[in-house]
Amino acid sequence: MAAPAILEVSDDGDHPVLRDDERGIPRSLSLLAAIVEADALLHAAAASRTAESDLVRDFRGGATPTVGIGEFLERIHSFIRLESVRHDIQLQGTCYVLAGIYLTRFLRSAAAMETGILVDPSTAHRLVAVAVFVGAKFGNTGDMLPTRWTAVFETSSDAAIRAREMAGLERRFLRAVDYRLFVRSDRFGWFCGAMEQALHRSVSSGRKRTAAEAVEGEEGEEERRRRRSIGACLPPLPAVAAN
Repeated sequence: MAAPAILEVSDDGDHPVLRDDERGIPRSLSLLAAIVEADALLHAAAASRTAESDLVRDFRGGATPTVGIGEFLERIHSFIRLESVRHDIQLQGTCYVLAGIYLTRFLRSAAAMETGILVDPSTAHRLVAVAVFVGAKFGNTGDMLPTRWTAVFETSSDAAIRAREMAGLERRFLRAVDYRLFVRSDRFGWFCGAMEQALHRSVSSGRKRTAAEAVEGEEGEEERRRRRSIGACLPPLPAVAAN
């Protein structure tokens, strides 16, 4: 694996997205979970299609976790927090913002667009797990991570995601984004705000879905796939924020 670029993140620790809620959970975690869940719901039909590429098959894996995305991420956060009793380990709010950026980059990569992989109920857990995995590695500057970090994903998914899967999924993910892990502080700050806006858009789009589906009925199948592959709920990265 190539050495990661030096990460430059915002020093604005007072950004609302990075604050903890009353339970001690970063708001960025809750926002990321809500956005991923909205994307998975939007693309629910994709889960029943035959996987036509290794990339889709890999991220579907052997079993789909039954735990919701929100609870899945909260379990991961809680397990890591328990480790902090013995070690200096924690997942900061920045990790979940970075996970959102990396997941968006993945979905807009040439590899993802070519294979048509989407955040749907069959891929959502593994996609967000790897995004958080990468975000934690490069967002927790100076902090340790658990020695058996991948086992956290197995436990949090009720063993649907095996620890041994994570290394291979991480490689596929990093290759797809061409190892572009550097995030400038201004891009990071922009994405914090975009996460909240995307959540509001996803709620609004849900109300308009019936009308949108009627319009889609007049389009060809190829055009429908192209529009859906763009990612309707995750924040759209403009060119300046995608690099």
